[in-house]
Amino acid sequence: MRLHLVALSLSMLASFQVEGYPGPQGCSGVCGYIHDPYVIKRADGTYFRFATFEKIQIATAPALIGPWTEQGPALPGGSVIPLPGNMSLWAPDVHLVGDTYYLYYAVSTGGSQNSAIGVATSPSMDSGTWTDYGSIGLPPSPDYNLIDANLLIVNFGEAYYLSFGSFWRNIYQIEMADPVTIKEGATPYQIDYNSTGIHNTEGSYQFWWPTNGVKYYYLFTSAGACCNSAGNLPPPGDEYKIMICRSTSPNGGFVDKDGTDCLTGSGGTLLLASHDNVYAPGGQGVMYDDKLGALVLYYHYGLSRGLPDVTLLTVAVDPTIGFGEKDFQFGWNYMAFDDAGWPLLI
Repeated sequence: MRLHLVALSLSMLASFQVEGYPGPQGCSGVCGYIHDPYVIKRADGTYFRFATFEKIQIATAPALIGPWTEQGPALPGGSVIPLPGNMSLWAPDVHLVGDTYYLYYAVSTGGSQNSAIGVATSPSMDSGTWTDYGSIGLPPSPDYNLIDANLLIVNFGEAYYLSFGSFWRNIYQIEMADPVTIKEGATPYQIDYNSTGIHNTEGSYQFWWPTNGVKYYYLFTSAGACCNSAGNLPPPGDEYKIMICRSTSPNGGFVDKDGTDCLTGSGGTLLLASHDNVYAPGGQGVMYDDKLGALVLYYHYGLSRGLPDVTLLTVAVDPTIGFGEKDFQFGWNYMAFDDAGWPLLI
């Protein structure tokens, strides 16, 4: 299936580049208290949205735009992993392999490396149908944090790669034998690293798409501060933003649009940042929506009263609107590609 929106006119693309980021598309129903969303469509046409907190929140809708309805938690009893945070759960990542849905999640607490990535399975994705299998067995390390898992399925099951990581030395990947089993002899290796500042890159998401006759693997990350409170916001521009790199290999060699290496050169091309009333977009994912006939980028964002600041290329924030964890919203945009095969939002 090819993206119907790839054929942007040059005038339309130029207009986009001058005017800046597009606002989020519409959302109805339950659209708030959303962090790290993951969206997947079931064969019967039902859209499922999973989100961080509350033992992994599940909502369903007849379309990406909604109306979204709460369905309850994926794991009502929390995780069987015996670590602090096992009654909250973060960063869902969901895939259908064969007749089984696999849900990856993280058990952790803020700023801690005492973390683990778990997995659960379900025949339908409905709340109450998930069986928790606990940790997938990734070894802990001072170099990475075991959160923010994302499974990349290559060639419809020919290979599986799980990326993960947050801060410290950022994004790692490991080859899996199947969705729940680490390949024999496999060890984690680094695929993305921001050597500047406090190395605030996390939330990796990979997908492949053929552009200009080349099969590219795109690596999206969330860079910056994700979760500051209204009284403790980072300097403008240091909040969450969505970055992108790409490679012709699923497991390394990622570069940004300027050709800078995303592992050794702190590369990364900015895709979406704070603008207008959108603050700190991140926790992103990508899906092809056959109902819309298009690729979409979805994410969470905080609400602000935005006043464009052309000097800082960000927004002036009014913290009275609210930046608590329950104030973050579900957002999405259509995604296309420029002539060089790099994603852009429209």
